[in-house]
Amino acid sequence: MTDILFYILATVLVTLSCCAVSLPNILHSAIALIGSFLITAALYIMLQIELLALAQIMLYIGGIVVFMLLIILLTTGLGVDNKLSKISIGKWLGNGLITGALFTGLLYFFTENSSSLPDAAASKTASVTIDQVGIRLLSTTNGFIVPFEVVSLLLLTALVGAVVIARKDTDKEDRS
Repeated sequence: MTDILFYILATVLVTLSCCAVSLPNILHSAIALIGSFLITAALYIMLQIELLALAQIMLYIGGIVVFMLLIILLTTGLGVDNKLSKISIGKWLGNGLITGALFTGLLYFFTENSSSLPDAAASKTASVTIDQVGIRLLSTTNGFIVPFEVVSLLLLTALVGAVVIARKDTDKEDRS
């Protein structure tokens, strides 16, 4: 039963990941990315790595992707335009063939290695509590507070730069 659920989640993950990189509307791609992050968190839970699943949901879905969606909706009109109807049938078939080949490869890999994958991952996990991770992350002595803050400033700078680049200049449009 667990193996079947794992294969179903892996198949949905591959589908959503292909949609995230191949959909022409960036808003739909971001929504597919949220779905793929949720499925990844579900796979972490299946592998008994609950802390990583919680971090996946809180950081990627709750923070980064939702912020990206807000920026996309505020800077462009991509949520309004429906470009899916402009995709030719050849592109749909090509994407379907690539997705099918990936599914086949994944199914072959997991059927060959199905019994050892969850056991190997479960045996490598150490007993680390959320309190220990929080203390280690935010400790000022021998902790990760400085790299954590540097990364947050870097992400903020990148997002502000993306807004500046994506913003339309009304002065240039008026001159032309």
